[in-house]
Amino acid sequence: MRRIALTMSLAAGCATHSPAPRPPGSDAAQRLRSIGDRYWDALLATTTLPALNQNGIGYLGGPLYATSIGDHRFDDKLDDLSPEATAALAGTLRGLRDELETVPARDLQGEDALSYEILREQLRDASEAGACRMELWLVDPQNGPQTQLAQTAQGYRDTAADRKALASRLSQAPRYFGQIADNLRKGLAHDLVASRANVTRVIEQLESLIALPAASSPFLPEKGREEVEPVLGSAVVPALTRFRDFLRAEILPRARPDERLGVGALPNGTGCYSFLVRRHTGGTRAPEALHQLGLEQLRSIEAEARKIAADAGHDSIESFRAALKADKSQFKATREDLLAFNRDLLARTLSALPKGFGDLKLLPLEVRPVEQYREASFTAGYYQPPAGEGSPGIYYVNTYQPETRPLFNIEPLLFHEAVPGHHLQGSAMLDLRGLPEYRREFGPTAYIEGWALYTERMSDEALHLYSGPKARFGMLGYQAWRAARLVVDTGMHALGWDREKCVKFLTDHTTLPRLEAEAEIDRYAASPGQALGYMIGELEIYRLRRDAERRLGAKFDLRGFHAAVLRHGPVSMATLAQIVESWIAGTL
Repeated sequence: MRRIALTMSLAAGCATHSPAPRPPGSDAAQRLRSIGDRYWDALLATTTLPALNQNGIGYLGGPLYATSIGDHRFDDKLDDLSPEATAALAGTLRGLRDELETVPARDLQGEDALSYEILREQLRDASEAGACRMELWLVDPQNGPQTQLAQTAQGYRDTAADRKALASRLSQAPRYFGQIADNLRKGLAHDLVASRANVTRVIEQLESLIALPAASSPFLPEKGREEVEPVLGSAVVPALTRFRDFLRAEILPRARPDERLGVGALPNGTGCYSFLVRRHTGGTRAPEALHQLGLEQLRSIEAEARKIAADAGHDSIESFRAALKADKSQFKATREDLLAFNRDLLARTLSALPKGFGDLKLLPLEVRPVEQYREASFTAGYYQPPAGEGSPGIYYVNTYQPETRPLFNIEPLLFHEAVPGHHLQGSAMLDLRGLPEYRREFGPTAYIEGWALYTERMSDEALHLYSGPKARFGMLGYQAWRAARLVVDTGMHALGWDREKCVKFLTDHTTLPRLEAEAEIDRYAASPGQALGYMIGELEIYRLRRDAERRLGAKFDLRGFHAAVLRHGPVSMATLAQIVESWIAGTL
């Protein structure tokens, strides 16, 4: 990538400000803006790109995604998943990619130069994602259509017009799920099919959604439910029922067994995984090299964990972990108590942020339980960004079987998903009002997840947020978990590991209980490569920070470093290195 000309003015704090406007009369900048606007509009208007998983929000593109990020132009529409719509979007994006290559990049400066590189990367990825053909096989408990449609009501405003638009969207559910079934049938004809574990999980989710009474249905808005309820019985539930029956009768019998869990078992699976590895890590390391890196990181992290265990009187990590899991004080007996623990922890965390961050405007944040229809197959917690201005970010806590969820894991998870992780970074990103939407709403996995993982450890060594050795042991367990992801993701998708080997590796090397480990492994099977970005991003952010500390000495300021990392929104690791280099040069 060519070097980007960046002019930066960074305060010691973490304040974010709208980038300076483009110089008037800049033809290259105007052309860039036009291409970027048409790119974003094309992405949102019709269909989705499932290979471009957007870090827990869902798949990039389509009306459902638009509503989830607060763009209400397509609220009455539901994604068109037909082959014709997919082909039309691919053609539009190819044309925009070709047009972008005619823009004289040398005439762009500052944020425009950065926007050019980011748009170029996104258009390249959108073009190459077609090799995975995920629309023909993906059945996903985490971000699949059954969960995205069930959550869409949260993105609507409390107006009669919005409820009418929501009813229109939901009325299209029969066509929507019918198209998904048609695509999956086509996949079967090409030996493309999802894992049995994930098909089973989605069938269970669908059964739960079908059984819910209208009074508690997530498809309906909190207010004015009676205006939308008729379409629930006439369209949504029948569509869900037919889709469940289809999965059970046609997909489950031919689904990939546990022994063929990875994408490498599919036609062109190796090429697909190579693309996803590059996309999610931002680099060109081979899966085998990432596998070895994960093992090396595990050895280092486990050495730290052994010291904590020894200080507590145990001769091994396993002994200390077993003692913690047998300690009833490390668990909450009820869902309500587990939720309250998280809310209290969030309040304590917010008060400590000034140690590492300056004047940052945090958006509202709520702590909610994962909905019951999907809690049994869901991860321990996750963050959902605000659906536009005025709406809160949501930290979802899985309260299913609270007696199995150890408290020593709660602290690092909240720091990662809420603050100072995803919610803080998202607040900084959304405050960059002068940036194009494709930069504010979408970003590289290594940056977004790397930042969140970095904050888990930084919350210990810089913010001193952990309550004691048990919580620090939990943090190291979560660090080990992300290192183990390098091992099991490459293991299942490139090295032929089966499901049980992956689950056992996670439970042997992390503090995750088996229930969570199984959910995690099935998540990686549905989102190949995404789990790699966490540790890769954290390692790079720490490398940049240590380099800055060494070169700046007494002039180094942690709040200034964090401001530099957050200042331009999500960028590739290579671009982030240039940004930090500019900050160092301006600080010397």
